[in-house]
Amino acid sequence: MMEIYSALKAAWHTTDIAKLRAGQGIVPHQVYLVISDLCNQDCSFCTHRSSAGWATEQFGEDTGKGFTMNPNRKISKEKCFELLDDFAELGVKAIQFTGGGEPTVHPDLESIVRYALDKKLQVGLVTNATRLLSSRTLEQLSWVRVSIDAGNRRTYEAMRKSKLWDKVIANVDVLARISGPIVGANFVTTKENYKELVQFCILAKTLGVRYVKIAANLTTEGLSYYDGILGKIMKQMAEAQRLVDGSFTIANVFERRLEDLRIGRPVHAFCGQQRFTTYIGGDLKVYRCCNTAYTHHGEIGDLREQRYRDWLTHEAPKNLDSFDARTCSHCQFHEKNEAIAYLVQSEPAHVEFV
Repeated sequence: MMEIYSALKAAWHTTDIAKLRAGQGIVPHQVYLVISDLCNQDCSFCTHRSSAGWATEQFGEDTGKGFTMNPNRKISKEKCFELLDDFAELGVKAIQFTGGGEPTVHPDLESIVRYALDKKLQVGLVTNATRLLSSRTLEQLSWVRVSIDAGNRRTYEAMRKSKLWDKVIANVDVLARISGPIVGANFVTTKENYKELVQFCILAKTLGVRYVKIAANLTTEGLSYYDGILGKIMKQMAEAQRLVDGSFTIANVFERRLEDLRIGRPVHAFCGQQRFTTYIGGDLKVYRCCNTAYTHHGEIGDLREQRYRDWLTHEAPKNLDSFDARTCSHCQFHEKNEAIAYLVQSEPAHVEFV
């Protein structure tokens, strides 16, 4: 399998690179669409709900009966259809249904995804797989990534405060047998589960998923979160690599995210990531990226009273053009932004000396 998390994907979009080089705006290729901020699990490492999470500032909600960090906030089916109409009309290519919360708790997810597919949009889904779409819909998706984050029932139930291990494993088995989407499994490496990294990869391979994504737990603790266990994690990673073959691979995003944490604040003013993607939260606000979602720093639009196409035309240019990425306290797109910045340079040095 080719590198699905390559930082060089922007190089395939030469027309848009040329527009950016000329100082023009582009239509994002991908939209992260959070249709539900409500989740049916309670993960200890959630970036929106954990006290050490990066994206908590505007996520919680006062219900009138108390404050909750699991708001029952969903984008209506009608608004989703309107957004998808705009995406298709503008030339957006791909939609990633993600969280926020858990997409499958939205009562209209099936019809929303069907509408996106009918609009000829490529669709990806991030889910905890406690619920499934119909096989007819699933087989038309580009990819599905299931968040499991544990190698056994005990750790899964402790980390996610959920008793649905058997159901999730059965659903992943179903997903892996569906022809069409590339199915992957996600493992956010934490203090609670790192000893099970190899066990998790064996489980995923046995279930028949195509790949696992090994990610880092990005918290306000930064690199210090892994003090005392990083060497043990790397040994587990090396052992897991022995499982890779023609039908199963490991996307080691963990080491990239550690490097992002080491770098910390972006070193360049230009942020290319926010040009190629749009992040729309379940609160119908537009954010620069998943890192800055549900924060005042990241908020750049509000779609509650306007259409996405109007925002992209009238508000996005000034918000994107005036932004200095060095004002971000952290970033997980250093590698992507370095690549895009290089491509956008007007005259890179010695380009013929390949």
